[in-house]
Amino acid sequence: MKRIVQPALFMGLLFTLAACSNDTEAETNSEPNGNDSAATSNESESEAVTIRLHHWYNEEADNWDQVIAQFEEEFPHIKVESITPENNDANETMQQIDLAAASGDQLDVIMVNSPANYSQRATHGMFEPLNEYIEESGMDYGENFRVDTSVDGNYYALPGKYNMNFVMLNEDALNEAGLSVPTEWTWDEYMDYAEALTTGEGQNKRYGTFFHTWDDYVRLATFNQPEDSSFVKDDGMTSNVDSPLMRKSLEIRERGHEDGSATPYSDTISMSLNYRTEYFSEKAAMIMTGSWMINEAGGLPGEESTFKTAFAPYPKADEDAEITTPAGADFLTVYSGSDHKKEAFEFIQWYTTEGIVEQGKYLPDYLGADIDVVLDNLMESTYPDKVNLDSLAHTLETTLAADLYIPVPFINEVVTAYNNEVEKFLLEDQDLDTTIERADEAVQKVIDDNRN
Repeated sequence: MKRIVQPALFMGLLFTLAACSNDTEAETNSEPNGNDSAATSNESESEAVTIRLHHWYNEEADNWDQVIAQFEEEFPHIKVESITPENNDANETMQQIDLAAASGDQLDVIMVNSPANYSQRATHGMFEPLNEYIEESGMDYGENFRVDTSVDGNYYALPGKYNMNFVMLNEDALNEAGLSVPTEWTWDEYMDYAEALTTGEGQNKRYGTFFHTWDDYVRLATFNQPEDSSFVKDDGMTSNVDSPLMRKSLEIRERGHEDGSATPYSDTISMSLNYRTEYFSEKAAMIMTGSWMINEAGGLPGEESTFKTAFAPYPKADEDAEITTPAGADFLTVYSGSDHKKEAFEFIQWYTTEGIVEQGKYLPDYLGADIDVVLDNLMESTYPDKVNLDSLAHTLETTLAADLYIPVPFINEVVTAYNNEVEKFLLEDQDLDTTIERADEAVQKVIDDNRN
């Protein structure tokens, strides 16, 4: 994992001061006092320690109450206090955690929502290095988890929910077109499918595919690459816009416009089209999406899908490449200033390997999870008869996780500069070569302005 090279110094200072303050207090309170130490030890065995879990999920809807109750039953010496915002906003949660750290509030287990937020805070010392805890537990990290959370050789988190990308396909439409469910494919083959699945005219037209407005959809061919997977090369100094795979990404979009197999971008933005609605209303036969959609694949409660959904792996840029997916996770960390680091680690180790499976709401990163049990749990909130479970299991089992991409601190400026030019291309107001040339210059200028 790459290191953030320009951290926010002010927040880093707050993290460091808060952590040091709590560490000093913990050391003072833990000093032995002659014979009293034995009495204290016996007393502590009979008194449960309370740790705080900061996250952003809905406790009832996502079964957190059930998970915590189960943990406390198995670990009676530890109580867990769940702290989550009412609006379940992940970014707001991170802001609240930063303020709590600066104020010296009790923090123990912190869930982090993105590689950027995780890496930045890890390099500032907000999280406890877990290498020794992992070694003492006898756990082999690489044998247990897909996503590598190491930063400069240290693990600061165990991954909980696994986020991956794949393709959802209308299997009824595939059958009508005489197409099989792909077990692996390239982007060229994906667009061949899109063209074959396109049918009808006007209001009755069903497009072969729908590309949403997120940045992921203008870097489709680079998104799952092991190196240089975004708008800035891994060196953090050079624009990646004028690369073969970034060009390929825009060529994919261009083909969708030219052969009419993809919903026009102009319609997407003018009518605020949403990928869920376009897919389930059969306005698009395929969507590139992610694992958060698994428990919706057959429809939502009371809204059974009108067709069966199949799954296929994320398309490859090159036929000889491995099947890989852009990968992410929820990062379960231990606060470096916690007075209960051992207990906090006990919780995250249990949750990421056992609790998340029993919770039944997310796709676990844990490699030891029984895929059949996981899928059965995820299907409880949808209509399994409307899901091709074999294709889903194949996609999950054969897809490798690409390395985590840690963006440069000024990535939002980069994306804005890139999209300013690419939107002209998507609206067919600018040709491909001109778009790449101008976008490359604009992105490099942002990089240079931030590095100088």
